Amino acid sequence: MYSQNFTYTNRIVKNIVEITSARDTILNAYIVLKWEVSLRRDALIKAAHASTAIERNPLTLEEVSQLAQSRKVTATRKAQQEVLNYLKVL
Repeated sequence: MYSQNFTYTNRIVKNIVEITSARDTILNAYIVLKWEVSLRRDALIKAAHASTAIERNPLTLEEVSQLAQSRKVTATRKAQQEVLNYLKVL
């Protein structure tokens, strides 16, 4: 049978309330959601660029960004397909 090894103190309860309040503020903040899309997109593009660059893909970060936006870039089909495949997996 479970037996708790602690007791709630006023300090613990106060901290839980503050954490819950801060969490609710963050989850319901419009500006956070607005920035989240942009931050996720940037992270995805940087991850695709870095991971394919390790394999000697010649595309620049800007070119990877353009491919992610379905724009054309001047590069070999193989280089483009490698990045597009990586973006699709992510």
